[in-house]
Amino acid sequence: MNNLTVPSVLKAWIDQILRAGRTFKSTPAGKVGMLQDRPVFIGIASGGVFTGDRANQPDFLIPYLSVVLDCVGLKTLQFLSVQATAFLDRDQATLARDEALATIDFTVMQEVRCS
Repeated sequence: MNNLTVPSVLKAWIDQILRAGRTFKSTPAGKVGMLQDRPVFIGIASGGVFTGDRANQPDFLIPYLSVVLDCVGLKTLQFLSVQATAFLDRDQATLARDEALATIDFTVMQEVRCS
């Protein structure tokens, strides 16, 4: 997160994919996604801590992205995060990155096997 919101480049991408009549339709009950649901893996890296017991700021990112992607029909979301990177030395950061990549590989392979 940047200043309690998504980075501007991500916001610009969101503005490009939220298209009335193309990725969602408006109904009396609200927006309905037009994309077929499929697994979506979202990687997040942050200098601070925004989830769990050690959170030192509110998490606006995951709820926001969940709503945005649900709006277009994507409901099967998995968030994979590396947090507190600002407090890690080089070796710890490398280890955290390697662990995150291994988790991503494992998660994707599990999804491929189940498909």
